[in-house]
Formats: sequence, C-alpha cells, structure tokens
Amino acid sequence: MPQPQTSIWGTILTCVEIGLHIYALQTEHNQGLAVDADFAKEMLSEEALKLGQQHGDHLYFDDTKSIVPTYELAQQGAINHPELSEVTANPNKLAQEGRYFAPKYFGEFEAPQDAAGQALSPSHRWDNGIYLTERQGIQQLAVHQTVGNQVLSDIALHHASGQGDYYFYPLGDCAIPVYELSASHPGVLVQVINEDSLLHTLCDDYPEYVGMHNLHTEEWGHIHDSPAPKSLFLQAQLDYAAQHETFPSETEAQLPSAYAPLNGSPALQARESPEDFFEPCEEIEW
Repeated sequence: MPQPQTSIWGTILTCVEIGLHIYALQTEHNQGLAVDADFAKEMLSEEALKLGQQHGDHLYFDDTKSIVPTYELAQQGAINHPELSEVTANPNKLAQEGRYFAPKYFGEFEAPQDAAGQALSPSHRWDNGIYLTERQGIQQLAVHQTVGNQVLSDIALHHASGQGDYYFYPLGDCAIPVYELSASHPGVLVQVINEDSLLHTLCDDYPEYVGMHNLHTEEWGHIHDSPAPKSLFLQAQLDYAAQHETFPSETEAQLPSAYAPLNGSPALQARESPEDFFEPCEEIEW
C-alpha cells in the first residue's frame, strides 16, 4: 500500500516510513501516525483501533493517541526505523509515558510510595499522578516525575525533593508547581480555594520567577500581586495554619543529587489559558 498523499490534519509536510505500512506524519495542523487500514486491523487490538480515525486507505492516530499503536506495533517488531531503535528494543518504556498520554489504555500512575515500597498514607488523589500525601511527618504535594517533566518548569523541578518516582513539595513551598499544574490539570485547579493568595505567595516568595514568567508570557497571562494572605490558597494550608504558626520544611539534610538546584536562572514556561484543559501532547514540553 503506497504512503498517504493527504491527511485528516491538512497538508503533509513530512512522511517517514517507520515500518511496513506505518508512516510518521508531520502536517500543517498536527502530527501522528498513519497506518494502512487493513494492516492495522490485522496487527492492532480493538482498543487501539478505536483510537484511530479512518480516511481513505489509512487509519490516523494523532500525536497523543499514537503512543498506543506505536507500543503495540513495537511489541510485534513491526517498527524498524533506526531512529526508533530504543523503542523497538524496549517497548515497555513507552508504557510509563503512556500512563500520562493515554491513561485509559495504559492505566494511571500508582500512588506515591515510601522507601520500603509501601504506599504513603494518607494520600489524596488530585489528578492522575498528582497527590496530597504525608511524608516525613508533614503534608506534601506529590507529582509523578513523568507528569512533572512534561508540565513543570525547571525552577519548579529544582524546588522539589524526590523519592521513588515522585517529586515532593512541602505545603510552604508548593506555590509554583500548584500554579503551573492548575493551568493544565482541572483536578489541581479545583484545589485552589483562594487564587489571590496563590498570586500573592508567588509575588512575595518568588519574585524572580514572577519577573521571568511575565517576561516570557503575553500580558493576559501575567502574574500580578493581590492583597491576600500568603500560603493560604489550599484547604490543607488553611487547616494547618489553624493549628500552627509556620509551615514545616523538608527534614532531609540534603536533597538527592538528581533534585539539587542548578546554577543560573532556568528558562520558564508560560502558563496556559485556564480553559485549555488537559489534552496531553508532546507540545506540553517547554
């Protein structure tokens, strides 16, 4: 079957055959896979086929959904492009990213665990791979590394400590990740009970972050200070403040090297419009 000449996403800019009857497309409006329809019905599961859209003789999988057919075809050795040798050698590596891009197929991320491999308790799920949990005796925001690496800015990652597959932020130092995650994850946005407090916390505690953020975003997305109490933008913070004067810090003397701050000022991502809710794709990476 010849390669596709047209696509459901507009003019084809590049078309690379990554396996027999399998094409990686870059078009004017999207990117993804085009697979010969008869070949796809022979090789792919019913669950994977449902993610595609047929046009002519090919089945199209957009940038987000293409991870599922890529995973199944790589497992069967149907992908042979040299630049995808790492995928073909170990297709199970795709499953971890798949928990972010296609959780209905791959399943969601497991809840955070302690060093012994036991689930941290209590843990309250906010979104896929995002939890409010208790660690080292204090409440912390836990963000799975795959989620964090897709969504969070470098400076947000440098404020984290780590254990297992998760980044952790104590309640007194979680304003940046909460702000950034709330732009793409509705489950985090609903946890913000006082946006003015969040904005004031960012301006008061992280002025360099605010300055760089405003420099790299359109005016509608700028962070402006608001008259509000600091660090009282989450219900958990309100509950803690009712009983204590200050928030606790991490008790670890030194962060693991993988999470240690880097020198210099990292480039920051722009916050997306609040209505642009979670349709994960490669373009989330900044």
